[in-house]
Amino acid sequence: MLLYGVGSVAARVATVLCVVVIAIPYLLRRNRLSPGLGLAREHAVPYLRRLWPHFWVGNLILALSFVHAGTAMRATTRAVSAGIWAATAAFFLLLVEVGLGLSLREEGPTARKPLRRIHFWIMVSFVGFLGMHLWLNG
Repeated sequence: MLLYGVGSVAARVATVLCVVVIAIPYLLRRNRLSPGLGLAREHAVPYLRRLWPHFWVGNLILALSFVHAGTAMRATTRAVSAGIWAATAAFFLLLVEVGLGLSLREEGPTARKPLRRIHFWIMVSFVGFLGMHLWLNG
C-alpha cells in the first residue's frame, strides 16, 4: 500500500508540474498577455538563460513519471488497459520532449524555430494522452 501511495503522490505532483512547466515559457516571453499580467519588462538576462526553471522542472516531471510508472505498475491490478496505453504513449512523448528541449538549449537561432514548433505539438499530444490516462485511470 505504501508503494501505491508513493506512486500516487509522484503522479499528482508531476501533473501539477506539467501545468507549471507549460506556463513558464509563456510567462517569461514578451507576448500579448504579459502587459496585463505585469510581466512586460526588458530583461538583461537572455531568454534561454531565464528558462532554467523550465528545463529543470521538465526533467523533474520525467523522473516523477518514471517513479509513478514503476510503482503503479506493481501495485495496481484494476487499471483500464486503454489508459495504460495512453500513459505509455505520454511517457514516450515526454522522453522525446526532454530530448528536444536539450536540443533547443544548444541549437542556434536559425534551427530553433522549427524545433520549437515540433516541441509545441509534441507537448499538445503529450497533454492529450495524459488527459486520456487521467480520465480512464485517474
